[in-house]
Amino acid sequence: MPKQPDKLRLNSKQQLISTGKIMTQSKMPKRLTVAQEKLADQLFEIGAIKFGDFKLKLHDKNPQAPLSPIYIDLRMLMRFPAAKAAAIDVYQELIKPLKFDVLADIPTAATPFVASLSDRLNLGMITPRADNKGHGTGAKVDGMLETDRGKTAVLIDDLVTRADSKLEATAILASQGVKVKDIVVLIDRKQGGGEQLTTAGFKLHAALTLEQMLDFYERTGKISQKIHKNIQARLKELNKFLEN
Repeated sequence: MPKQPDKLRLNSKQQLISTGKIMTQSKMPKRLTVAQEKLADQLFEIGAIKFGDFKLKLHDKNPQAPLSPIYIDLRMLMRFPAAKAAAIDVYQELIKPLKFDVLADIPTAATPFVASLSDRLNLGMITPRADNKGHGTGAKVDGMLETDRGKTAVLIDDLVTRADSKLEATAILASQGVKVKDIVVLIDRKQGGGEQLTTAGFKLHAALTLEQMLDFYERTGKISQKIHKNIQARLKELNKFLEN
């Protein structure tokens, strides 16, 4: 009779142990929600996920960094109502447990999503301006009321690579008396932005990571294992450069 594999068990260090393999809970793949899987699928189908050699915003400050093997063009969502609706569903799912008074977008990538979310939730939105408005009221935050001072905004963007634009937006809001505790994005590229936000005292909430998306695309047959491994290796090389 063939030997049966040892049963999985959970020890005091919260490790799953099986015959010859140990996997910590932190390394176990996170199960995506139905809304997250739908969004990942829609992004691939509308051509928002692009493979090749790409410069990112981080290359402005790090021109010698290796090129990214993947580019995510979330502005494509505006052209496809069903895909955009899937993104709004995910945003709504992410902000549901959070406590805030008003929505705030980082222009311009997140603006159409936050506008749609505002309509769906019947909740107002404000927009911090990075540029200097030289006419009219010269407002630093569009849509803001005097009564919004002292309130809390949830800050929403499309994705995070590095955190520069998020930190700039939180500083503008803070200068006008609006507090931010939570920052919400659809995708975290896991290239230092989350750590920057944590260091600055903010909590990042992301629906998807690149690793989760690539795992999903291989599992559903959208990319091969070879392509998956190649992209992972190149992302590791880029991340290593950024860490040094």
